[in-house]
Amino acid sequence: MVSNELVNLIQTTANSIISSYTETINNVAVKIFDGYTCVIHNEIDYQFQEATPFLIEANFLFGSATKNNDIEDKYSQNFVINIQSEINGGELAKKLFILIFKSLTRTYQTLGTYKCKLFLTSPIITNPYNAIESDFRCLMTMNGSIEMAEKVVLGATYSLALGSGSDITIKPRQPYCMKEAVGGTDTNILNNGTPTIFTKSSDQLSINLVLIYELDGTSPQTAHDSLFKQLLSECFATSNQKYTFKSIIGSDTKTISNLVCVRGQHIYDETTGENVLSLQFKVGV
Repeated sequence: MVSNELVNLIQTTANSIISSYTETINNVAVKIFDGYTCVIHNEIDYQFQEATPFLIEANFLFGSATKNNDIEDKYSQNFVINIQSEINGGELAKKLFILIFKSLTRTYQTLGTYKCKLFLTSPIITNPYNAIESDFRCLMTMNGSIEMAEKVVLGATYSLALGSGSDITIKPRQPYCMKEAVGGTDTNILNNGTPTIFTKSSDQLSINLVLIYELDGTSPQTAHDSLFKQLLSECFATSNQKYTFKSIIGSDTKTISNLVCVRGQHIYDETTGENVLSLQFKVGV
């Protein structure tokens, strides 16, 4: 359904990494893929395999697509990427596809007419010494799956700022924004068989965020770290700090300013070792 577009995405990502990725070796930035080429084939490679120097190849094998349920127009499809390394090696090919994995797994992509979420596993070696002519190459594989939707809006991004400062991207767990009407109910007419009347006077917004406490740890302190240290303080001390919250859902951007933290809870997760911040915000004055 999106096989050609997905192959093009992996090819474009590989080309970008090859041209720009550097590693520091002896205090010098080195383009470790300099001179290499990666070619991604869609399912069947009709070319004769040769021991070509500086060439990394891979081909896709797609499974059948399935519809997830009766309600949403959303489909899932599994696939496998088989990788053939550079001749007489394998470390560079594995490095390249690990970088592709880190760059693309659990990301949202637009492929053709579909909004997609992409899942990848890191590459594993299936044959470390595969003979080709008078040389050898290393064979690897990585698994993946893709969720595709034409109408369902997938994904949302969130940011939080101290006051009117810089927006810092956050990754909350199951965040929600809830609007609740504030008013009163007329209970004097319950005996005459008519419904209870609610008189609305205003709206109240509540935003719940559950965040993993994370720091860049650099000096001087980044805006990201300033935000997270302030959020940690909200769990332990009084504060009049104001925040600005922004969410992007599809093409809609929602911004809420003058938020105050009305509840802050620090939780230590002994299973994962993570420090978790559970925070609730309301619009203040």
